[in-house]
Formats: sequence, C-alpha cells, structure tokens
Amino acid sequence: MTTSEKPSRLGALHAIHVQSGANMIDVAGWQVVHGYADVEEESEAVTRSAGVCDISGRSVVNIKSVRLDDVLGERSPAIGSVHRDGDSLIARLTTEEALAIGPPSAVDSWKAGISPNGNPCRYITDVTSGLAGIKIVGSRAREVIASLTDLDLRENHTPNNSCAQAGFAQVHATLLRIDITNTTPSYELYVAREYGVYMWEVVLESLGPGAVVPFGDAALRRLQQQGQGG
Repeated sequence: MTTSEKPSRLGALHAIHVQSGANMIDVAGWQVVHGYADVEEESEAVTRSAGVCDISGRSVVNIKSVRLDDVLGERSPAIGSVHRDGDSLIARLTTEEALAIGPPSAVDSWKAGISPNGNPCRYITDVTSGLAGIKIVGSRAREVIASLTDLDLRENHTPNNSCAQAGFAQVHATLLRIDITNTTPSYELYVAREYGVYMWEVVLESLGPGAVVPFGDAALRRLQQQGQGG
C-alpha cells in the first residue's frame, strides 16, 4: 500500500486529547489541539485562573559545545536565561548546553544557523520527538508550578525569560518562564515523552477540580495576540 501524503506526527498526549473530545488539526506535519471548546471561552477561563496547553509539536534542538558562546554568537544568553527572537528562543541550561525551541519547521534552520563551516566542535541533536511540552498560562500559573516543585519561583530568582532544570512532581524537567504579558505569567515545561501524560494529569489536578483548564492552539494564539496588542 502506498500513499502520496506524509503521515502526521503524533505527540505523547495525542490519545488523551482525542479521548477528551479535542478538535485536532494538522500544523506543519503535527497533529495539534485546535481547541477543546469555544476559543473565547477557553481564553477567558485561562485568564481568570490557569490553563494548560500541549506544545509538543514545537521543535526542540539540543546544542552542546565547550565553546557554546562561539557557536551561538550574538544569540547566546547567560546561563539560566532565555534569548527570544520572535517565535523562536534559545534557553541556556549550562556553560556547555542550550536548547533551541521554535516552530515545527525550525529544525533545519536551527542546524544551518548554528553550525556553519569553521565553528568549533559542537553536537546538535533534534530531541523534539523525545519530549512532551506543556505550557501553563494564567494568573494562577505560578501556583501550578509551585505545587510541583521546590524550585524558588520568586520574581528575583525565576523572572521572565529565565530557565531552570529541576524535579517537578518527582520527574526531571526543564522549565522556561516566557510571559505572554506583564500581568499574565506563562511557563513551558519539557519532560521526557514517557512522562507526558502523567505530567499533563498532574498539572490539571494541581489546584483542585476545574481550576486548571485545558486549551488549544487557537486560544493560545489569541492570548499571544492580545499580549502583543497590550
């Protein structure tokens, strides 16, 4: 049997989204959640309390080098910080390691942009399919994260555009704080794919029944547009 269409890639949470009645769409070769309910309803619910969105379709490239600043050039952030460039970012984890995160189609451009001829020794690995990405947004987003970890989340320790690696609900993960607006905290949590469903369920239950709502890509884009407008 042959087909002219390339099959869609499925994230670790795909089955749970389908079982929950989510509206799935194809975006750049990935099946993603368009929404669980009306976009306006989802956006308002997230703003009032907190919401969780599956962002596993975003590309994630791990970059390692003993001369990482030379490899990344002007895009190289300080350790524990995030450099943002539109819809893409670089999170500096250690002296020799960083994550490049962007749209689903960004992997090839990342590889081309950070590994031209003549650069020092570096190791660049596409880890997109090995991770589950979860975005937690809303006025109570910090409470959600605080319920999962002992990491110091105070403003002077984990400000906007920062990153850290720690344990979250007994699972090692990478946390990025990427606020949508000055008044709307937003965190991205990346865990090994096999822990994706577990982490999704823990986040949904973290503040009690109904306090954290699942939302889709459409509501996320609306919130981002509102943030840019503000």
